[in-house]
Amino acid sequence: MKYEKEITVIIPTYNKYPQNLLTLYSLTHQTFDLTKVEVIMVDDGSTDETESITKLHNFPFEFNYMKCRTNIGRPAARNKGLKMAKGKVIIFLDAEILVRPDFLTIHHQYHAETTNLVVSGIMFLKRLYSVLFPDFSEEQLEECMRLMIRNRTLYKKLESFNTQPHILPLIEKSDIENDSFQKLSLPSKVEVFYKEIIVKNYGYGLSNYQIPWQLFGTGHVSVSKKALDEVGLFEVYPGYGWDDCEMGYRLYKNGATYLTDRRLISYHQEHPIAPTIKNESKQNYYLFQEKYKEVDQMIISLTFLPVPFNLHQTNQILVNYKRLCKEHPKSFPIMKKYFQSMLRKIGFLASKSMNITNLKPTPTNMTELHQLELEKERLKELNIYMTFLQCFKRLENL
Repeated sequence: MKYEKEITVIIPTYNKYPQNLLTLYSLTHQTFDLTKVEVIMVDDGSTDETESITKLHNFPFEFNYMKCRTNIGRPAARNKGLKMAKGKVIIFLDAEILVRPDFLTIHHQYHAETTNLVVSGIMFLKRLYSVLFPDFSEEQLEECMRLMIRNRTLYKKLESFNTQPHILPLIEKSDIENDSFQKLSLPSKVEVFYKEIIVKNYGYGLSNYQIPWQLFGTGHVSVSKKALDEVGLFEVYPGYGWDDCEMGYRLYKNGATYLTDRRLISYHQEHPIAPTIKNESKQNYYLFQEKYKEVDQMIISLTFLPVPFNLHQTNQILVNYKRLCKEHPKSFPIMKKYFQSMLRKIGFLASKSMNITNLKPTPTNMTELHQLELEKERLKELNIYMTFLQCFKRLENL
């Protein structure tokens, strides 16, 4: 296949103006040759001023704007962008993510050196208050105002906001050009978590991390167009969540390797959060789970428990379980069957917002129950699969 561009950046957007314009500004100040770049913004039925971007602004890259008549959802919007993409490398970027000047260069260099690669940027995501919204949560309002009080110019804006609450931009193009926007940025819990749990244990190359597909966050991730063509388009789930991880899982099963880079710092522009997101995400996870029903994928449900395993613990359980399956492919059939059943039930209960309890399957007969106890005793005697065994016992006791 002949590619007309080196890079395509796909940005779905829904009522994110002026944050999406600020994201585009951050893409105009790149060290990479922007004549080799196209940016596709898929407007998913916005009712704000997003469409004015095409009329009032020019960019040094090829900018293609696609307007959807109705809101079709982020995965469907990304699919529209993918169908018209002309780049060798596809970068998915959320409409409210600001990136640093070496963003395109870093992504492109990795793909030039390695085929069938996924480069994840979601692990070093900071929070940024670029716009003050009247419908922020109380916590967001307080945090944003604390940052504004430190700056005399912003403090004057705060006075006008308090007099009559309205959508109030706090940064502009010049703040992106000179990096002064960072005065309104903060570390994120996600960034701290990933550094402590993933980078600390697996490095930036994610060595022996066997659930890297959960890092396929379309807020900031890149993959070759060829790899995407091989696995197909995004699953179109209703509402929010897991369509990106499902794509990541397909790529992983197709042989993709994953890595990240400490230089890929980006800034999520804070915005009001819809209260339905958590429930939608759990429901979509269940759709993802039921498509595959594979331990490699369902293992992530261990992070849903009332006292969850973290991602490092979850990965170690999977590593131990896969070793068991490799070294004893025909042994421990009851434990393997029960483990898969309990993982699957976690996903079901989570999707229904039900208490995650009574996971252990009911034995079909006393012989099966006796066999299960014998398998657990034998596994304990082997003393090399204790990570899996301890997880198994915890699940059956919930």
